[in-house]
Amino acid sequence: MPLEKHGPNGACLHEVIGADSPLLDIACELFLKIFPEDHRYVPYIRACAQQRHPSHPNTFDHVWLVKQNEEWVGLRVFSYIITRDFGHGAYIGLTNKVRGQGLGKWLVKQTLEQLDLDARQFGKSASIGYLVEVERSVDAKSEADRLADERRLQFHRQCGGIILPVPFMEPVMIEDVSYIDPAALKDESPRPMHLILIPSSAGIKSANLDIVDLVHGLYLDVYRLKEDHEFVRNALSSFVGGHI
Repeated sequence: MPLEKHGPNGACLHEVIGADSPLLDIACELFLKIFPEDHRYVPYIRACAQQRHPSHPNTFDHVWLVKQNEEWVGLRVFSYIITRDFGHGAYIGLTNKVRGQGLGKWLVKQTLEQLDLDARQFGKSASIGYLVEVERSVDAKSEADRLADERRLQFHRQCGGIILPVPFMEPVMIEDVSYIDPAALKDESPRPMHLILIPSSAGIKSANLDIVDLVHGLYLDVYRLKEDHEFVRNALSSFVGGHI
């Protein structure tokens, strides 16, 4: 359904809600077009369209499509972490033909506005922003991949992103989800990532940022890891203190 929000060059947001939404297959097809390397996450996209999937007990999820000139050109998947005061930006992507129009920054702005609405819905005054995992160019397997990783990092920096000073390893999938057979993930491996906070206006005004809360919010409440999991311990082991 339209969100009644219009962006550059006539772009319009449409929210995908429900397993029976006529837009859900479109969202999954566009996801595979933009993120073919992450095909394992198609069931996750379908789960997020339900907004409160049982396998995501701590998040309120959103799947947005961007339409421009009667063509589907963008996808945004993100969540508000209802146990915290921030969100998780899982995916933001555009087709090649519409890049460079400012649609990406517009989507970030809309995401931050929505997270503020979600925060108030769940009893918080505002959201401080959202976390995003970004590939490290040093790990790229080709020059093309390295350049793509650098472009993604630069985009998030241009959106005000703060790279958190923690070694972050992205799990293969959320723990114990009901919609993916573990056997389907047997060839996948965790990936080292930059962990970045895209702050909202409230986040920018915050006197300090609680690193432990941010790391726990993503690892414990989104990925559903235990507090003593090696990824959690490693992320916080070299960090002295709780704030930046």
